[in-house]
Amino acid sequence: MKRLALVAAAIIALGNLTSTATAQVLQRFNPEDMRARMAEGLRTLLEVKNEDEWKLISARLEKVREARDKMNSFRGDFRLLFNVGREGGGDQNRGGDQGRGGDQGRGGPGGRGPGGFGGGTPNPDSEAFSKAVQNKAPTDELKQRMARYRDARKAAEAEYEKVSEELRQLLTVRQEAALVAIGTLK
Repeated sequence: MKRLALVAAAIIALGNLTSTATAQVLQRFNPEDMRARMAEGLRTLLEVKNEDEWKLISARLEKVREARDKMNSFRGDFRLLFNVGREGGGDQNRGGDQGRGGDQGRGGPGGRGPGGFGGGTPNPDSEAFSKAVQNKAPTDELKQRMARYRDARKAAEAEYEKVSEELRQLLTVRQEAALVAIGTLK
């Protein structure tokens, strides 16, 4: 019995130590430092020694990142899968709202992005289309929202392709291959 109590105390102490260490790391997290480390990692991966060359490449890398983020804002809205059979955020089978409201914690305004996963700014056309589907909008409105969604998604993809090509013009084949391998370029 003493052994079991000692093991339980050790597990609790380890849990407290881990959560304290995690909290300390999160308090010291600086997004700018992370961005600088990532940029330095890319520079090392691409083996860019010349400062002027790096300025050109890094500026175009940033444009590619922004275009990719915009393109990714059109991810599917997986909230629709989890809202099947729900009205107002509650589960009808369990009798009402159960204290959960609408889109809280699952994306939506001020949420975590499209589909409730990841960060970033939700795309307005994507959000409007998703809400139209979820709210069972009339056919004409669905057609209109779907057309806007598709047009905006195509424009975002075209912008990504354009800035990707502009970046490729500065790169060696080895550099391009490295960026394809890490998913920065297609």
